[in-house]
Amino acid sequence: MNFFIIFKRIRKITRRNMFKSIIILIAIIIYSVFSEYILENPIRSSGIHNLFTSLWWTMQTITTVGYGDTPVYGFYGRINGMLIMVFGIGTIGYVTASLATILIDSRLSARFGDVMALESRHVIICNFNSETKKILKMIDSIGLDIVILSENEPELKEYTYVKGMAIKERDLIKAGIKKALTVIVFAKNDDRDSLAIDAETILSAMVIKKLNKNVHVIAELLNPDSREHASAFVDETIVHGDVTAELIAASIMNPGITNLFSTISQFIKEQVINDDDKRMNYKDFYIKMLNSGKNVIAFKKGNSVIIKPDDELSNYDAFFYI
Repeated sequence: MNFFIIFKRIRKITRRNMFKSIIILIAIIIYSVFSEYILENPIRSSGIHNLFTSLWWTMQTITTVGYGDTPVYGFYGRINGMLIMVFGIGTIGYVTASLATILIDSRLSARFGDVMALESRHVIICNFNSETKKILKMIDSIGLDIVILSENEPELKEYTYVKGMAIKERDLIKAGIKKALTVIVFAKNDDRDSLAIDAETILSAMVIKKLNKNVHVIAELLNPDSREHASAFVDETIVHGDVTAELIAASIMNPGITNLFSTISQFIKEQVINDDDKRMNYKDFYIKMLNSGKNVIAFKKGNSVIIKPDDELSNYDAFFYI
């Protein structure tokens, strides 16, 4: 049994008795104020002759401060005071210890991901990986809160972290699925077959939609053949690649953009620029291609893709068109 499990059991006990102990403490204070006033007020040399002074003495006694500026001289007053000391100091000590336990527990819970997300209209990111780091800053720039739901704790303390899995309803509820705006399910990075990983991603989307049918679900798939199976539960699918993070970030504020990109990509073709065309400038080349039914969208230069070239076409190898 590890320390965290033991601590959770202590937390359960203290929270269950916390309210009772506070009620008992209030009752002891009320009893002390009135009983000491009744017992000590008739004694002229006593320091208690009104209820406020009795309250002052009570708070000194149960907090063990004991200034000594409010003396108690009566026999019965002192007997009563000893009982108040025993029960009052013990009760306030229990309340203080319970509060300390709750504060420590909140820190431990945040560290181990055992928290309940309080965000609303936020983005839940499932399965933290290298792509997640790229997208966090993009989402931050949009101004949305982020909750990370993952089995492994990310080294990012500025975001709410919930330890768990996207296929478990309890973990999704802790991540605030009921109030979430968007859920991004990244493909897990392990040694399994790509179809098996995609199957878990689709299952996660199914559970997410069960809990909140209105949430916008974006899923990263490893195999293009998984798109058809994901369509029933996933609003937008993105096949893993170099532009994964950029597409996901864009789809948060512009739902459906990945589907548009997927449709357009089917019609994009690449063609080598011949020597005669390389002597032309960008504007003339664009008009020539447009007249031939080819809408130029970008140029290729080595491994780089340029939307609108600033220099001569002689420096480019090919162009992309629709």
